[in-house]
Parts: sequence; C-alpha cells; structure tokens
Amino acid sequence: MRSPEELHLTDWASLEHSYGSGTDVPDWIRGLYAEAREAVDRALGELFNRALHQGTVSSAGAAAVPYLAHAAVHAVHRRDDMLAFIATTGGAEEEYEGEADESGFEDKVTGRTLAAEELPGLLGLLRDDPNPEVRRRLVRVARWAAAGECLPLAVAALTAFQREDPAPAVRAEALTVLRFLDADPAGRLRAALADPEPAVRATAALGLLEAAELPYPAELLDVLVADGGDPAFRVVSGEWFPGVGNTDDRLRYLLDEDAEATRAVAAAWIAAGDHDGRGARRALRLAERWRGYEEEAAALLAAALPHQHEWYWRMRVLDGLADLVARCADPGPIVEAVLPHTTDPDWRIHRPAQLALGRAGDTRLLTTVPQPEAAALDALAARTDDLDLRRRALAPKPCGGCGSMHGRADELLDTLTPENAAPLLPELTALLRTRPTVKLVRFLGGTGLTDPELRDLLGELAAGEDRQLAPASAVAAARLGADPEPALHLLAERTDCLADIALLGPPGAPLLPLVERCLTEGHPRQRVEAAEAHWRITGDPDRALPVLLAALSRRAPAVHALTVLRRIGRPLPPEHRALVEGWLATDRRVPVGKDHFWNMREEDQLRAEARLLLAHRP
Repeated sequence: MRSPEELHLTDWASLEHSYGSGTDVPDWIRGLYAEAREAVDRALGELFNRALHQGTVSSAGAAAVPYLAHAAVHAVHRRDDMLAFIATTGGAEEEYEGEADESGFEDKVTGRTLAAEELPGLLGLLRDDPNPEVRRRLVRVARWAAAGECLPLAVAALTAFQREDPAPAVRAEALTVLRFLDADPAGRLRAALADPEPAVRATAALGLLEAAELPYPAELLDVLVADGGDPAFRVVSGEWFPGVGNTDDRLRYLLDEDAEATRAVAAAWIAAGDHDGRGARRALRLAERWRGYEEEAAALLAAALPHQHEWYWRMRVLDGLADLVARCADPGPIVEAVLPHTTDPDWRIHRPAQLALGRAGDTRLLTTVPQPEAAALDALAARTDDLDLRRRALAPKPCGGCGSMHGRADELLDTLTPENAAPLLPELTALLRTRPTVKLVRFLGGTGLTDPELRDLLGELAAGEDRQLAPASAVAAARLGADPEPALHLLAERTDCLADIALLGPPGAPLLPLVERCLTEGHPRQRVEAAEAHWRITGDPDRALPVLLAALSRRAPAVHALTVLRRIGRPLPPEHRALVEGWLATDRRVPVGKDHFWNMREEDQLRAEARLLLAHRP
C-alpha cells in the first residue's frame, strides 16, 4: 500500500484519465483522507467520474489502486466505496507504462495486477472491520485480485467469510464470488442450500438455477421463492461491478424463461414486504415479456403499491398499472388501487394514477380529481362519447416549442371515424392550423369532409417546406377533391413517401415506375408499403401478393402486411396460413425480433391482425 507521502514516486504526467493528464489525481487521493465527509465525497466523485469514466479504466485510474488501498484502510469516510473503486479497476485489462526503476511498477501493469499486490494486506487489515459494507466490498476486490500466488489465500479468506461472517449479505457475496474461484462451485452451492441464513440459501439457489435447464428444478425455485425476499439478499438494480454484474440482472435473465416462476417469485417477495421493489420489478417484467398474464401482473402490482415508500418505485408501479389497464378485461381492480393516488401532491405520483383512470374510461376522473391532468383527460376522451371531452382533447396545447401535436390527441384520432369526426371539424381544422402533423393530415384526408377551408389549409401546408408534411398534405387535399397534380409533383422519386402514394390511389398511376422499383429494393417495411401502393393504384393484387407474403417471415413488417392482405381479401396459401395460425398457438412469451426488440404492443398488434385476417371472409 502506498501512502499519500509516496505520490511523487509515480509519474502522473505520463498517465491519463478521461479528461486529460493524470496530474490532478494526487490531489484527489489526498482528499480521501479529509475529516469532512463533503470533501471525501468530492474527491471520490472525481476519481470515479474521470479515472473510471463510463466504466473505462484509465491508466491514471490503474495507477491509483495502491493509494486507494491505503486510503481504504486509513481514511475516515466511504472506505467501502474506495474498495469498490479497486474492484472495478481490477476487473478491467487496461494497461499503462510504468517507470520500473523509480515507481516500482513493471513495464506493463494492469489494475488487476496492482489489486493482486494489495490483496493480502487488505484481507488482513479489513477482515474484522465493523462495517459489513467494507467487508462485502473487500470480497469484490478478491474477485479480480485472486490470481497466481494470491488465489489460495483469497479462497481461504472468502471461505471463512462465507461460513463465519456475522452479516448475511457478506456471506452471500462471498458465496457468489467463490463461484468464479472455486474448483467445485456446484458442490459449495448445494451445501449452502442448508445454510441458516435465507440470503445465503437464496444466493445458492440462484447460482444453481443459472446452471440448470428448463424446466427449472422445483426444489431450487422453492428456495428462491421462500428466501429471496430477505433484505440481506442483495437485489439492487444499480449496483454492478465487472464480471459479476448485479443480482437484479441475473434474476431477469433467469426468470424471463419461465412466466410461472416469475409470477411465484414476485408474489412471494411482494408479500414479504417488497424490499427495494424487488417483487414489483418481477411483476413489471412479467407484464412486459409475457402475454396472457395481464390480470396476474396487475394484481401483483396492486399488492406491491402499498409497500412503495420511495417515490421512484411508487411511480414505476403506477406507470405499470397505467400501461396494463387497457389490456385487462376487467380494469376495476386497477382503478381501485390507483384511485387514492390520483390526488397525491407529487405530480410524479398523481400523473400516472390519473392516466390509469383515463385509460380505463372511468369518469370518476372528472368528479374526484379537482384538476385532472391534460393527458388523463385526453385518454378519457378517446374512450368515451363525450363530445366536450373530445373537443378539449383536440384543442391545441403547448408542447415545449417542438411544433408537434399533443400526444394524447394522437390517441383520440385512432378512435375517430369519418362519421364522428364531422361534429369536430372546427376543432380538427384549428388543430391542423396550429399543430399540423402527418398523422393528422392523413386522417383528415380519409374523412371525406368536403370543407373548402380545410382543403385550402391542406393546400397551404402542401406548399410548405416540411419534407414529410407537404406531400402528405397534398395527398390529403387530393383525396378531398383537390387537383392531384401537386401531390404527384411532391411524391416524384420520394421512396420514403410510399405510404402517401398508396393513399393517393389510382391518381398516383404516374408514380408506378417508382413503386415497382421499390417492390424489390430497400428495407422489408418499404417493400410492403410499395406493395400496398401498387395494389391501390392498379386495383390488381397480383404484383403485391408475393411481396406481402414474403414479409410474413419477418415480424417487423408483418403487421402491415397482414393488414393489407386482409383488405385485399385473397385466401392465404396453406403454408402462410399455417404460419399465421402458429402465431396464435405458440407460447405466450414476447419474442425478440431479428432486426429490433419486439415489444408487447407490437406483439399485440400482430396477433390482433392475425385474428382479423383468419376470420375474414372475402
């Protein structure tokens, strides 16, 4: 260990951190010994932010390890975090050049090498430290420093920690790290299933489950369910160090494979008090990754809500309930759970609670909340026939200068038909004048409203400079009876506007060469748009059908392809019908797409379109 008096032995000018030369590192190291906690916080913050910036270990960070080891033994404040610095530095392989004759370092030195040199002294001095967090972080240093001659010493020390330490969290951490260092991790883990401490038993079960195959052994799941709710079983989503990760991630990867295990774990941990929101996180993941568990996930989150004493997790649980309410057959239990929170003085709490009421179509939002949030009222407008609410939802709202329409008006547009849009023409026109969007102009183009003011306004937007809004507005105006020539001019050679070309229909015939070229070129989504455009322009689906059927092999463009196939009305070939039927018969886990992460909403859309297509009779 090197004391601050030896800082001159290192050539800091030849070393670097993320913001430049390492010459300022000695001052930060000296600051670690300050009597004032604020000074130590500042010095350690600089070291983490610069020497370990975004997980990258700099040469100055590696060189600081022997000094951090000395500070971890002698400083007054945050000695556990100094050990965390060493553990993180030791987990990387960054190297720096050292001066062998003056500094004592070898020519090529890593943070791991330096951590290994300090490990014997740290184990001896800190083994009996009264702070369990110091001892737990020391275990983490041993994860990377235990190599070569230090390995037997580290294994012996960690074995003693695992058997004898009075803090269950330290014993559990030692058991986790021994998995990487022990020659027989399975034997040690199985022996730990009989440990008197729940946290150690849960850690052992998790390690064994990670090595198991589906279906997971019931006896191991039972241990995780029964003991994982213990606060000493550390499940903190933000705590991480190289090579071990954090328990929250490990649980997520494990339980994502088994919905029933996820449900059982979430239920037990919530019933045990939901320490650190660990059960709520499992319930949120169940809702995110598995279809058909909406009611179970909602019940779990409703049960977890009273346990959330920190605003962040209370907000997360309420957000989850607001997302689930429209997917549950019976939204009543969710509404009753969130209702007491709709008048919470903290906007981070009452906003998702009110949104849940709006999405449930519950008019108590108007009677029990003195001043409902705009987003909640707009969500309610999309789910009721109240004309006043709809007018209010369409009223232009400030959006921070971004120039876009208020988000919940989008939701209302999805529910409007040409018939019920007619009474809202003044509001729709005012919204188009102040907050025009491509979605709004496309909707208006399909309403059949032959209003001169509306057509003129669309013509003005078509003459504007917005590359997306102008062609969409020209097409909308043409659909309402205006001259299609401006639309044809704007859409010429615009391969990114195939959706608007499709909406133009037969008047888009001059654009067929462009459309035909896109049937075989570009991204699969673009080919599907070209197929729809070709069919709508010509009325003949023969060129479109092969493209649409080919798109069913990729989930990303499949939703749009299914919609167009249903509108065309041709029977599916047997092999493609079997594929679509398979989407409804497969397991309920939401898959990961080939070219992007496939989320629950997209999966719901895919299945809804598949059902409509299979039920459709030309």
